[in-house]
Amino acid sequence: MVRSRSTRGVPTALGSRLLIPAFVALVGGIGGFAFGLARDDAVTALGALLFLPSAALLFGIVAKRHGVGPFGPPNRRGD
Repeated sequence: MVRSRSTRGVPTALGSRLLIPAFVALVGGIGGFAFGLARDDAVTALGALLFLPSAALLFGIVAKRHGVGPFGPPNRRGD
């Protein structure tokens, strides 16, 4: 079974150092939002949501560097 080019980059992308701050930002954003909702603190909940765009940006950088997902090379073949 031949794997596509985009799935070949996934194991190398998982070894990227940028995934650590991306996961920290994602967990911090979701955890802070849940904490703010649990304590009825709208400022904390909304402030924690500011971590989510940075997490998405870091995940996108990793995907683009390793050619994973929509950032992979085109699968077109010449005629």
